[in-house]
Amino acid sequence: MILRIFSSRTFIILSFSSILCLISCSKSETSQTIVPPTTYASLQLTFSNYVGNVPLVRNTGTYTNAARENYTISKFLYYLSNFQLVDSAGKVTTLPQRYFLVDDAIDSTKKIILDSVPVGRYTAVRWLIGVDSIRNVSGVQAGALAPENGMFWTWNSGYIMAKLEGNSPAATTVLKEFQLHVGGFKSPYNALKTVSLNLPATVTVATGAQPKLSFRADAAKWLDAPNTISFATTTIVMAAGTDALKIAENYQQMFTVMTVAN
Repeated sequence: MILRIFSSRTFIILSFSSILCLISCSKSETSQTIVPPTTYASLQLTFSNYVGNVPLVRNTGTYTNAARENYTISKFLYYLSNFQLVDSAGKVTTLPQRYFLVDDAIDSTKKIILDSVPVGRYTAVRWLIGVDSIRNVSGVQAGALAPENGMFWTWNSGYIMAKLEGNSPAATTVLKEFQLHVGGFKSPYNALKTVSLNLPATVTVATGAQPKLSFRADAAKWLDAPNTISFATTTIVMAAGTDALKIAENYQQMFTVMTVAN
């Protein structure tokens, strides 16, 4: 009889404990925060090429650099990649890897659509001028990175990050042509440069709309500061080195924000 009573009490205690456990587990499950899936939208970037305060006009526009040398521009190209957005709290969002080649001779390349952008409000944008080291050692590729774009050094196994060509009476070549092809991703001649720009107004990325950011790229910055480039002494740059680094330090400053349109 005593054994039966003990067994009955034990059963009641165990059953009560099981009920408490179920209630506790149920509360624990319902109290968990459910994180909604990230929603994505797109963002449009447009680039307008200038020389100082005037729009770049290839072949016919005449300009003067800090060395007081006149010049015209026939080619102006640059790679943009590794885009990031920054919100007001300083959180950095790295976007899916894309590579874009902006060519002043091809208007369609001056408009870039960034897809898979997490919806949100952003106050700054960052990108890399050039092609990162991983892609530089990945061999010949397609699209913007295809060699037929004329931005790949087959003899140097790397990409030209940016290119500026034209004519100047100060150039030392027979036809007075200058060719500034900036590349190099290995130390001590790593010419990859990051641009970081604060936006004058917050850009809101949301579904059902495509906000627009417009930027100015000033080709004059290649030659003027912080390093004065003279065509009389720097006419041809075709490899990584000190001259390429100086020009890269200059053109890192060439971008400014023009407008933000939500």
